[in-house]
Amino acid sequence: MQIYRNKSCHKGDTFRELLTMWEESNYCELIDTEDRFCWIGGVGEILLYEYARFDFMPPSWNWALFSNMQLDRPNCVPWIFWARHPRQLESCVSDGILSYDKRTTSSVFLGKIENEIQRTNRSTHNWSESVELFSMPIVIGNVQHYPYTQTEYLNNVKQSKFGLVLPGYGPKCNREIEYLGLGTVPIFTAGCSLDYHNQMVEGVHYLTANSPEDVRDIVQNISENEWNELSSNGREWYNVNCSRRGSFDTTKNILEEIRRGQD
Repeated sequence: MQIYRNKSCHKGDTFRELLTMWEESNYCELIDTEDRFCWIGGVGEILLYEYARFDFMPPSWNWALFSNMQLDRPNCVPWIFWARHPRQLESCVSDGILSYDKRTTSSVFLGKIENEIQRTNRSTHNWSESVELFSMPIVIGNVQHYPYTQTEYLNNVKQSKFGLVLPGYGPKCNREIEYLGLGTVPIFTAGCSLDYHNQMVEGVHYLTANSPEDVRDIVQNISENEWNELSSNGREWYNVNCSRRGSFDTTKNILEEIRRGQD
């Protein structure tokens, strides 16, 4: 498979990092182009839309796979999503997943507010009331550094039983993928998207909360056996859809479905 991308217009994390991992594993060949978007089959053919919102779009495409916000048009389908730093998450996962009794934190949310859309999306409730380890500094227009390194962040997620999911600039965040990969049970809130090619199921892969009170109830009342089932199912979904191999295979399966539909 040949994937066209412009490596100079992106800082190289998220999907672009995942692309390099695909190429390293000989799943695909990356071809440089001056176009800012990623394509399969050449510019204008199959769009791999990696951005959170529709701030900029190519003028046309034959088919499009959308990772975050979804476009309700013909020939547009839900896709996959990824961690902020897929390679580092892969390494953290390979170091081992902690069992229920080895996790020292009941619940976690470590994020920040970088723009007004995030401020609106993440300020509907005082979520800090319901999460044991909570950090969400407002850094709009500020060069303040995030209080956690990526390693510290992932280790804190790994040590937590539950992870709060809030919408970000788009309706998805890298955070939920990191939760799932590390076996931390995600608790989704209003405004978050669950649009994927392979759908997750509430009560099987994740839980939902409408308020901080709901989050506290979940954390206090989910049994160890229930948590083990949710954590295991979430990790399996991550492996199939978001790991190095699973993300590529899911992308390939979507393309095969598109081609079968054209025959």
